[in-house]
Amino acid sequence: METQSTSNGRSQQLIISQAVTAIQRHRMEEILHSVSIFDIQEFVTTLYQEHYQFENLEASYKKIRYHSFNKLKKRWVQAAIRNYEEGRGPKKELRARFEMITAYHHLVGPEAFLKEFHVKTIDDYMQQCILELKEWAENPNLLIHTYPYWSQKTVNQKKTSLKTDVLMILWEVAKEVDLNQPTAHHSPTLAVDIPFFGMSDRIKNQTDLLDEKLNEASQLNLELQNYDTVIPKYKKGIPDHLSVLVSKEFIQELNGKVPDLDSKDFEAFTEILAYRDMTFQTSRKIIFPLSQLVKKLYANDSGKSYDLTTQRLMKLGYYRVAGHNEDGDFFIRGLFSSVTIKNATTLAESQVIVTVSEEIYDDLLKQQIVSIYGEQIEQLKGSFAYHLAFVLQKERMSSIQTGEQQPVRRHWRQFTYSIRFNKVRKADNLKELELNLDRIKEHDFILKDWHRSGDYYFFTFYPLESWELPGHVDTLLL
Repeated sequence: METQSTSNGRSQQLIISQAVTAIQRHRMEEILHSVSIFDIQEFVTTLYQEHYQFENLEASYKKIRYHSFNKLKKRWVQAAIRNYEEGRGPKKELRARFEMITAYHHLVGPEAFLKEFHVKTIDDYMQQCILELKEWAENPNLLIHTYPYWSQKTVNQKKTSLKTDVLMILWEVAKEVDLNQPTAHHSPTLAVDIPFFGMSDRIKNQTDLLDEKLNEASQLNLELQNYDTVIPKYKKGIPDHLSVLVSKEFIQELNGKVPDLDSKDFEAFTEILAYRDMTFQTSRKIIFPLSQLVKKLYANDSGKSYDLTTQRLMKLGYYRVAGHNEDGDFFIRGLFSSVTIKNATTLAESQVIVTVSEEIYDDLLKQQIVSIYGEQIEQLKGSFAYHLAFVLQKERMSSIQTGEQQPVRRHWRQFTYSIRFNKVRKADNLKELELNLDRIKEHDFILKDWHRSGDYYFFTFYPLESWELPGHVDTLLL
């Protein structure tokens, strides 16, 4: 099976590759080899994964720049000056330079000394050396390994400072790669083929026991015993062959009323998929800091935002959709098969480990995805239009690839296979749908125009861009 990277994985590989090239440009290979670092690619990859991969890139860089880079440079310079001025400690760096230049002055005399160094006295020469060290410490463009007395540092000091130098190079490369990467949002087709997510937020679902058909399904070893059917308050727009299931434990925890999966949960789902790295292909696991997801969803890190994000993670783990087809086959589909929050009591250090369901994994593996590029989709976040855009994107790609004549005609009930219409009246559901169709249209992407005639919607889509076509490298998810 060919290994294909996620958008994050591709960015990581590009950053590491360009960082190695930058190291070669700085002529650092020989320096790295001198401290027994021979596999530069592995060295750079490890540093990236430890310090940047699951962190806010800029925040992590600022800590490294302040604590490991600037403070170390100043500390080295101050120690060298103090050692020289106090005349104590080992005779190295400035003290060693003073002894060497004194001997040279005695050997060649004042006139030759002036001609060679353009200063009259040894003290003037030493003050010039001190000034050069201070200027080096203040210059942000000079890496630590350019320290004038680098060769006199211990192997451990060299290794530690080389790590910092490489981290500084990684930041410079990552910054440019990030600026040049197209904005891309991905979702598995399964997530828009099955109505996991409801149209409206603030809707509570009443719970009830499994109906007779699904009790029969449990006898087919579909492991339904841990679930109760969640019967939405409003049946409008929900296909008869589908039922939403949720864990009994979750129901009991919320006193029998559970929040529906809404458009914000869909945002959380797509954000989580963006954290996939190369290990996903063999483990189906996605690991990321909880704080990063909180800030993505709510643009702050308040305690309430952590609680809401945790609840969304649990919902994404607990919900399932069950149904049957015309052949009498029963099926269950879910998004995540497990969700673990480690160090949950220490919010700033909490790590989330999500295992996607086999169906989602297979969906991604087969490239059955819906990709949306551009800033427009980002601006739709916080509304149902964000989820609806992915549904329309799938219809757009399908209609253009099959040569379907535009405008494309779709019965409103066809949307119920992707969206749960959970308002009381059909008219209210369609009003909500049309409001969000207009939101998408206003951003001049995906949907060029639309109108409704009776129960049918007619859509005119924008042509597919080159990067949206099947097989384009930027749409590969694994």
